[in-house]
Amino acid sequence: MRWSKLTPTMAYRCHEEMITTGGFAPAGLSADNAALRERILQEILVFDGSVGAGAYDVAAGLALYRILGEAGMDVRTAADDSVWRFLSLRVVPDLVEARWPNAPAVRFWRSRSRIWLRVIWWLVHLTWQENEEQTRAVLADVTTDTIAQLVERPGRGGFRVELMRALFRERIRRHFSQDEFRALMKLNTARVVVTEPWFCDGGIGGYARELHDYVASVR
Repeated sequence: MRWSKLTPTMAYRCHEEMITTGGFAPAGLSADNAALRERILQEILVFDGSVGAGAYDVAAGLALYRILGEAGMDVRTAADDSVWRFLSLRVVPDLVEARWPNAPAVRFWRSRSRIWLRVIWWLVHLTWQENEEQTRAVLADVTTDTIAQLVERPGRGGFRVELMRALFRERIRRHFSQDEFRALMKLNTARVVVTEPWFCDGGIGGYARELHDYVASVR
């Protein structure tokens, strides 16, 4: 699939028009994008508050990751904010607006680390295990705070994909609480500045175990 894009200027104009008119509806979609919209809405229900926001984001992220993957999205495409702007404002603006009723610009286009569709896609990518079922298991009790800790604060060198996957794998094995995992993520942010996880005893897996051991020791 050829991915359509939206510049910041066009995204601003589109979002402002939607705010002014109160109409968050798709517009000017090609056949491919119309089909993509239909597929997304078949699998992702509009947020109505019947489940928690964190649980909804996880379920929506898993579905979006699968759907966009089948459409040909790769990591390079997922790193392009202009693609997420188009998806948010042209393909499924009603879905985004339902999740964020006040329609903040940062959730549609303005802040790359907070664009909602981008956030939930990267949440799944960063925690991916061997398959969707195992990934769902490691994300079972994730909250919006955990999502923010993971996706909205990538660190100096960007996302460390294998490291994040190892940390979540160890987290589910240890049954860490949200507070404990928050402490672990802060510790990791400080440690990776001076320590390369690959060089630790046991590699990234050993590094993940060491961090969990330390946090567990100071409970």
